Amino acid sequence: MKRARWLVNVTLVLALAVIALGAYTRLTDAGLGCPDWPGCYGRLTPPVHDTHIAAAQARFPDARVDPFKARNEMVHRYLAGLLGLCVLAIFVVSRRLPRGRGLAAALLGLVVFQAALGMWTVTMNLMPVVVVAHLCGGFALLSLLALLRFELGRDVGATLPRPAPASAAGGPWGARLLPLAWLAFVVLLAQIVLGGWTSANYAAAVCYQLPFCESGWSAQFSLRAAFSLPLGHETYEFGVLPYEARMSIHVLHRMGALVATGVVGSLVLLCWRHAADARLRQLAAGVGGLLALQVTLGLINVIGQVPLLNAVAHNLTAACLLATLVLLIRQLHVQAGRNAASCRQSPVGRSCAMVVESPVKAR
Repeated sequence: MKRARWLVNVTLVLALAVIALGAYTRLTDAGLGCPDWPGCYGRLTPPVHDTHIAAAQARFPDARVDPFKARNEMVHRYLAGLLGLCVLAIFVVSRRLPRGRGLAAALLGLVVFQAALGMWTVTMNLMPVVVVAHLCGGFALLSLLALLRFELGRDVGATLPRPAPASAAGGPWGARLLPLAWLAFVVLLAQIVLGGWTSANYAAAVCYQLPFCESGWSAQFSLRAAFSLPLGHETYEFGVLPYEARMSIHVLHRMGALVATGVVGSLVLLCWRHAADARLRQLAAGVGGLLALQVTLGLINVIGQVPLLNAVAHNLTAACLLATLVLLIRQLHVQAGRNAASCRQSPVGRSCAMVVESPVKAR
């Protein structure tokens, strides 16, 4: 079990690095730094020396060979390949573990699909739908790894129901907060997709005024234009949508940020107030801290006109926020299950049921 936890820890760090490097590659316009896949201009290493650059240019006469972009892209691919090997190792090790086998199998399937999305990102020349799917796949991979680490970190005793007084503080709230928690998950996921759509369509640098965009934006705002699928283009590098569509996408992302902040922030406050154990309180604090950081980074993106490192941090923080929220939801399920088990085992089951029905009176 200790070796498995160590392997998952290493893979988690590697997943964070891959997400950060993927954002850096995209933001430096290096997504097509190598026009082929899995190699780079027909080689296993990016062209750096003059002779290699000349050979690459001769082999791909329509491409503009850029050693810096090619290096960024290949480092990202190598790191992603190492991540895939680590996930495969987790799958093999998980066969001997008492729990986590389902998550390990899901991780393996996801990393294979993620590799296919990485290939299609290149072969389809940065088609926005594929780019967004690739981004979401990376975030999902991190969330599943965090959830697997959470499950492996729970000792045997933690998986058994713990007898507790029916009136334990926050007991019934574990179940009562689950609908709000799942709503927060859906809203946050939608906001992440909007953020990916904004980046994939090169709409991040369209609006620089608060709270939404420059004056007159409402007259040009169009939902249809924002969600139109630009198909049939030879390449999607640097974007193909007109200003109206990009501005609408950007404004929607800002509106979504307000909604997500309100919903996730409300969940954090309620979890903090009614937390039944220290772990739930810690996770609520983690989600709240990451949410505040994400909002701050988003404002800096607007004020500073999308500085590179800040934009990378904005992407990475979104991934961490989603993963932490997933752990919070899992902990709420654990807490609700313990409370239900305690109610069934309690000799005063009727009193326990009354607490679940009316927690305000119990307090």
